[in-house]
Amino acid sequence: MGEPALRFAGMFRELGPVGLDLVQESIFDNVSAEELPDVDEVVRYLRGGYVLIDMMDLADDPFDSTRQIMNGSTIRTDGDWLWRDDLAYHVHRHRVALPDEFLALIRERRYAVPHRDEELLRERSLVAEELVF
Repeated sequence: MGEPALRFAGMFRELGPVGLDLVQESIFDNVSAEELPDVDEVVRYLRGGYVLIDMMDLADDPFDSTRQIMNGSTIRTDGDWLWRDDLAYHVHRHRVALPDEFLALIRERRYAVPHRDEELLRERSLVAEELVF
C-alpha cells in the first residue's frame, strides 16, 4: 500500500493560480481572530519543511501592499502536506489559519518535521511540479 494522498495548505488565490484543479480559497477568509498560542513553534515547523521547489521571487503581501516576501512561492513539504514558503509569514504576521487537520498533525508531532526518505520526497516533488508549472 502506498503513501497517503498529499494534502495542501496555503494555496490561496491571491497568491497566484495553481494547477491540479485545486480549489483556491481566499486568504482573507482564512484569518483567525486570535494568534495561535504556539505560533512560534508552528512557524518553525513550516519553515523546517523540506524544500521541493526553490523559487527565487518576491511575493506580494496581500494584506500590506508595502511589503513583499522573498521566495514566497517556494514549495515545502513534511511528506504529508505541501505548502508555500510564505505560509509561515502569513501565519505569523497576519494570523492566517492552517487547516485544522494540519495544525493537529503539527502539534501531534511536537513541532518536528519527520525524517523522509529521498524516494518519497522525489514523488512529492512531482506533485509539486504539477501544482506550480
